[in-house]
Amino acid sequence: MTLPLLARSLWRINFFVEMQPPDFSKELNRLMDPYWRKARIAARLLIKREDGKPWSARDRRLAARLARDPGVTNRLLDQAYSSRRARRKYGPGILGWFN
Repeated sequence: MTLPLLARSLWRINFFVEMQPPDFSKELNRLMDPYWRKARIAARLLIKREDGKPWSARDRRLAARLARDPGVTNRLLDQAYSSRRARRKYGPGILGWFN
């Protein structure tokens, strides 16, 4: 009688390990340059300041960190800023919001 109880305990299935949402971060990293992503974040911070919204402590830390990053150049930041303003004015591009 102890054998069937032992056999049942060996066949436990843990559903919590198997059921996880899919991870699309690899796909996002492949499609978008990391410096372009950082420049877009910096542009959003600049636009937030121009709109008269106050920066939080997190925004200030992030702005300081992005200002020190050598990959976020003035040219890249200007392109991200212009792209963000154009999307606000004209809507998404032909390929959608994420091109």
